[in-house]
Amino acid sequence: MNNQSVECGCDEIPQSLLSTDQALTTLTNAAKVINATEFVALDEALGRILATNILSNINVPGFDNSAMDGYAIHLKKDQINTPGGISFEITGRIPAGTTGHELKPGCAARIFTGAPTPKGANTVIMQEECELIEGDSKIEIYRPINLNENIRPMGNDIKIDDIILKKGLKLKPQAIALAASIGIGQLEVFKKIKVGVFFTGDELVKPGDTLEPGQIYDSNRYALTALLKNLDCDIINLNHVQDTLDDTVKALALLQDKCDLIITTGGVSVGEEDHVKPAVEQLGKLDLWRIKMKPGKPLAFGQVGQSAFIGLPGNPVSAMVTFLLFARPFIKKIQGCSHYLNTNFKVAANFDWHRPKPRREFVRVQLNQSSIPAKADQYPKQGSDVLSSMVWADGFAEIPEKSVFKSGEMINFYPLNEMML
Repeated sequence: MNNQSVECGCDEIPQSLLSTDQALTTLTNAAKVINATEFVALDEALGRILATNILSNINVPGFDNSAMDGYAIHLKKDQINTPGGISFEITGRIPAGTTGHELKPGCAARIFTGAPTPKGANTVIMQEECELIEGDSKIEIYRPINLNENIRPMGNDIKIDDIILKKGLKLKPQAIALAASIGIGQLEVFKKIKVGVFFTGDELVKPGDTLEPGQIYDSNRYALTALLKNLDCDIINLNHVQDTLDDTVKALALLQDKCDLIITTGGVSVGEEDHVKPAVEQLGKLDLWRIKMKPGKPLAFGQVGQSAFIGLPGNPVSAMVTFLLFARPFIKKIQGCSHYLNTNFKVAANFDWHRPKPRREFVRVQLNQSSIPAKADQYPKQGSDVLSSMVWADGFAEIPEKSVFKSGEMINFYPLNEMML
């Protein structure tokens, strides 16, 4: 485990309904970036978080080179931008990976994309604009020629001491390729965070087993582990824990010094069968929030040993929505991501909102891209138990508290495809 400190600020959090903004700010302020790093080879760097700025110690390209297949030419001053019909003697051939001899005025060399332009060359003409003449010993060009056509200058992409990748970047294929282009074979990244999970509820049954009366299949277990894998976390999964206080305390005690974060779903309310809340309070500290939002009103946050703790609601949609809106930014920040907040953009509502609601709602919607701006259609059933809506949806439409609007008005949209990264 990475020995990070987590300050939950529980004593300062009011017990009244929090706004979504207050809850998110409190969580992200409490998140502390891990301090453990490691070096990984480029082949293993995908999805990791860069732990330091990367500066280039070379120019890219390291020499002037041809942007295409054609002919490098030493254009004389009296030939610049004059009418076409100018001929040049071919005195060399320069494939990529080789260097040519100096070109004298009025001479040309066959050159290929990426090959260094030879000394004396001051422009490159694409092969389609050149005609071979006099037994292929010369070329003739029938248009005015300018200096430096199709020449990529040294340092055109990257110059020495440029910062090419910044600390906190989640490494994508293009970033890894850029590191390779300056000769870096390994990158310093933050170590993966360890997240402990377990699941309670005697009514839950593993998919594939037979349901007895009153039982349901456990979906939260698979949703949560999949969401954490999407975030490239190392998961310590205790799976199903018996729904007793003693077993819940034992599970937390087992995880508390091995993890950066512990997440559970359900069991944090004050009912007789809700054992997570008293178990966390036995070993650490906990604040149970009631957030002014739908779905996902209850959310718990605290600390157990060296681990932060987040308790998500038990209903499957509520668990996923609160994970994406709150747990995901918290996780991304402690991972070292510089951009850890969810992004949103404006779309047009394709539905009316007639009645002002006291809580902010995150409505599952699907985008209709046939018009500009795109229009958001809402799923007909918005209950926190309707898991099929999460498969159908492209994202969440954010409906502010006490608001009304008609179809066509602009609203915030949180895309699921980005929130799953």
